[in-house]
Amino acid sequence: MVSSAVVPFDCDDCAGGATFEEMIVDGRLHWSALHVCPAASIQACGRDETPSEWRAALLEQCGTYRLRIGAASRIAVMKVVRERRGTPLSEISGVVELLQGAGLTGTEMELRLLAAQFAEAGVPTSVEDPEARVPAPGESPQARVPASGEALHGGQ
Repeated sequence: MVSSAVVPFDCDDCAGGATFEEMIVDGRLHWSALHVCPAASIQACGRDETPSEWRAALLEQCGTYRLRIGAASRIAVMKVVRERRGTPLSEISGVVELLQGAGLTGTEMELRLLAAQFAEAGVPTSVEDPEARVPAPGESPQARVPASGEALHGGQ
């Protein structure tokens, strides 16, 4: 499964953009960008932390997905949030409440990876397509899954 978007790309020879993709490979988030022009093709790739400007383009073009958890052991949820996402202890309770309520938002691949990590721990999840859901009154559409290395939280 792959999510892709067209992103700006600084090229001295043409005004073309790049195709940016996010995917899950071997339990990790991978990304790649490919720019093709008459002078040369350029490819960039990486793992875990998606460049913020390309992540923003992916959210804009593909939509913001939402992850919620079902009834599960609070300990199991906290363990995934702490061990898999590196969330500071002081923020874990807030993240668990967000997952049980409004949900976390992010790119499809970010959330499908997190959902798979919860599934390994026996925690049921749902990943909602942005086309299928409108935020409830008072619900923040800004809650998101941060890039690797950032704390997992409900706001930006």
